[in-house]
Amino acid sequence: MGSRGLSTWAVVVIALIFGSVGGGIGAYVLINSMPSGPVTSLQSPPPQPQPVKVVSEDEAVIEAAQKVSRGVVKIISTHLIEPSGFFFSLPPLEQTGIGSGFVFEYEGKKLILTNTHVVGGANRLVVKTIDGSEFEAKKLGADPANDIAVIEPVAAPVNLVALPLGDSAQVQVGQRVIAVGNPFDFENTVTAGIISAKGPREIAGKKREVLQTDAAINTGNSGGPLVDLGGNVIGINFAIFSPTKTNLGIGFAIPINQAKEMMYFLVNRGPWVGLLNLQPNSQGLARYLQLRTDKGLVVIAVAEGSPVAQAGIEPGDVLLEVDGEPVSEVDKLRKKIRSHKIGETIRLTVQRGNQLHEVEVKAGTIPEGYY
Repeated sequence: MGSRGLSTWAVVVIALIFGSVGGGIGAYVLINSMPSGPVTSLQSPPPQPQPVKVVSEDEAVIEAAQKVSRGVVKIISTHLIEPSGFFFSLPPLEQTGIGSGFVFEYEGKKLILTNTHVVGGANRLVVKTIDGSEFEAKKLGADPANDIAVIEPVAAPVNLVALPLGDSAQVQVGQRVIAVGNPFDFENTVTAGIISAKGPREIAGKKREVLQTDAAINTGNSGGPLVDLGGNVIGINFAIFSPTKTNLGIGFAIPINQAKEMMYFLVNRGPWVGLLNLQPNSQGLARYLQLRTDKGLVVIAVAEGSPVAQAGIEPGDVLLEVDGEPVSEVDKLRKKIRSHKIGETIRLTVQRGNQLHEVEVKAGTIPEGYY
């Protein structure tokens, strides 16, 4: 969440970032090397003792923080607000927000992952690194539903450090983690904690898969990384639970595997077909709209000139299948569409009235004006 504040959710502050750092009581034992050479017989010398390095909890946290901080950035977004009412003749006002992000590498390019709510709608984006370097960036793609966005540096320094992306499926409850970000514009702030829980949680009225942590997260942390003690990014911090809009030890991160699944879509702004609004069908909805089926997804809105609009799909149609597979959940439909490449054909089975139609839609890119 930027310093401009969040939406009206009374208890969940979307745009806050959280993280956890850690270590356990005692010490971590890291194996530095293994004995080499084959064992040829039972008379061979026994394996030599393995050299080890004992690392305290503090040392593990410090080492991870040092690795990660070089790849974490501050994102300054500028929005132009047009005056209204009696002030319509005044020039636009500038409103600035602060958020966080981190550098990653995709197909040889260094890009920046953050939250959609950090960059969405901004007229200008400025990125600042830990060494004080500043450069502008442009938005490549964003997914408001999952609050994940990718921005591309413009004339960035050549020494940008990309962070490794871990595997959020392997994260365990109780695992020590850290978060780095810019809460309240205090740059390069590190917080520590554990993974408190993982799995579905209802955030702002929507159930979604998250990593929950007890690390201190506040305004300005949004978009920053949640990492393990190896310095691998396992989540993107995006929200906290708090009636006071300050940290209460309940924060949420987007599992990094969700971002991995969407990399192609975010970087290439597609595949996109233009289905703007869909509603899971039901007996009640079917009766209300006088539909002939209570299965599938009801099309509420399509983008003008989009691939589905060109294919003849209209509001009120019922989407029953994608590539021959039944669909009844919006998230599963999005994943199915994103499994295609731009330019590929997607087969949709649509019901309109009593008739079934097989429609072929060519996956395209998101035009300007849409996320």
